[in-house]
Amino acid sequence: MRKLQSVALATALAAAAATGVAVSGATANATTVTAEHVAHPATASKVGPKPGTVAANEREVLAFLRDVIDEHHGNHVANYLTKDVEWHGGTVGTVAGRTDVSGLFAGVVASLPNSHIAVHDIFGQGDQVAVRVTVSGTQKGALLGIPATGRNISWTGEDLYTLSDGKISSIWAGDDWTSILYDTGTYKAPWIG
Repeated sequence: MRKLQSVALATALAAAAATGVAVSGATANATTVTAEHVAHPATASKVGPKPGTVAANEREVLAFLRDVIDEHHGNHVANYLTKDVEWHGGTVGTVAGRTDVSGLFAGVVASLPNSHIAVHDIFGQGDQVAVRVTVSGTQKGALLGIPATGRNISWTGEDLYTLSDGKISSIWAGDDWTSILYDTGTYKAPWIG
């Protein structure tokens, strides 16, 4: 059954990532939620020797998102990460190591000083946690190499976190990069009216 759930999770995340542009405007009025799930024993971790419960992993990811994005504490990122953490951003690339991944998130928070993250869905299995979010804020600094625009921007993401011993060891970011480009005035896809 676990294998079937993993396949379903991967399929759902791929489908959500493929349709991210179409749903970005539909989720703008969502509110931040909390995970009050029943704790289930996690399956054996591939990364660390002491896996936590699914509920504990979900709480850790929520705490990370709230502390760093909502409360604008870019200097707290490293507290949530393993030393060898990797962030995978698709076409944006891969960032490896606690220092560099912390710098990436600190840069996002600095560029969006009034950032907010709405968590629409969160669920976990074993040492993995999937979240569907909308991030928004006013771009006051450079973001992914795009100079400050002063514009309000918003994008959706379907992100997969892996935890090891209660810390984030990898993030696969399925974020709607085209939405960021559009909202900053950098690029307008031909299909956007």
